[in-house]
Amino acid sequence: MSCGAAHRVVAGAVIGVAIAYKESQTGKSTVWPVAGGGLGALLGTLPDILEPANHPNHRQFFHGIVFAGALGYTGYKLYEWKPEESWQEIVRMLGLIAIGAYLIHLAMDASTPKSIPLIGKL
Repeated sequence: MSCGAAHRVVAGAVIGVAIAYKESQTGKSTVWPVAGGGLGALLGTLPDILEPANHPNHRQFFHGIVFAGALGYTGYKLYEWKPEESWQEIVRMLGLIAIGAYLIHLAMDASTPKSIPLIGKL
């Protein structure tokens, strides 16, 4: 099982690098790679906050494949959204970072022997 520190490090690194890569493709440079990586690291353990590892409902609904699919779809729609104002771009980026950190956590959990459930207890 991945520990909280591993979830934070991997989420922060993957999100920071992904944002930096995207910026390199567009030619613009912002603070988003650093800020996004830091926020991703903070949110890397969000699923374990919702369903703590020492609780009998750990790895249930909020660790399930159905919930991950709903988050993935929401992330896709956010990614395609073209904000018209700067505050909307901030909301878009924060949403993408949070969803990315959550899904990275679930992907790491899925690679452990216990894995993750399809739905889990509702």
